[in-house]
Formats: sequence, C-alpha cells, structure tokens
Amino acid sequence: MSRTAIVATIVTSILAFSSPSPAASDADLSHLGEKMLGAFRCATYAGMSTDFNEQKRLFQIGLKAARDFVEGMKSSNQLGEYKEYLGDVSTDFLVGMMYKDLSDKADHEVMKYRDEQMRERWRDADAVKREAERRYRDGNCSLIQ
Repeated sequence: MSRTAIVATIVTSILAFSSPSPAASDADLSHLGEKMLGAFRCATYAGMSTDFNEQKRLFQIGLKAARDFVEGMKSSNQLGEYKEYLGDVSTDFLVGMMYKDLSDKADHEVMKYRDEQMRERWRDADAVKREAERRYRDGNCSLIQ
C-alpha cells in the first residue's frame, strides 16, 4: 500500500470516528467535518451534472471547511497516535487526500447506480448526468453555504 493510500485511510478514519461532544471546539470540528463532507460530495455531483459554476462554489466551501477542520484537529491534538505517523504533513496535502477520497466515493455512488440499474446503457452520459442531478437535489446540495 502506498504512503498516499495510507494517509488517505488515516484521514478518513479520523473523520469516521470523530464524534461531537459537549465541548464547543469538538462541536465546531464536527460541524466543519460535516460541511466539508457535504460540500466535496456535492461538488462532485455538480461536476457530473455539468454545472461547473456550482461545482466551483461547492469546492471552495469544502476547501475552506477542510482546511479549518485539519488545522483544528492539529491544534486540539485530536490526531492522537496518527500525529506521529503523519509528522509534518501539510494541511493542504491532507485536504487534497480527503477531497480525492470523498470525490471518488461520490463518483462511485453515481457509477454504481449506473452499473446496477442501467447496465444495458452503460455508455449513456445522459443517464449518468440525471443520476448525478438526482443525488445533488436529494442531498440538498444547493443549501450548502
């Protein structure tokens, strides 16, 4: 497994197992993590729907939330045992890894639908676009700010 894959797994693990607690800083981190997840996922759906202005808007929101999330995790020592492994990995590197992982997952959600539901039309770009638009709409992506 490559170092990049390992770092992506570590960061994803941190996101998956970080939970909100009554402390304000933990609640803030939880909110930033959720905002990042939603914005990056929705940016992928918007891009697959060919709404590139919305993709850019959501990516910028996700980028800011992700940077704040990573910096908050670093400053509050919530990286725990991962901090020793990650060392001085830059915030932007971690954000890039998270974006890649989250956008790949969103892309696979749409492609999984295509594979399972529309196997006979697997090259139909309109079907992929419609499914991405549906996921964008059902995910309330336009409400992310």
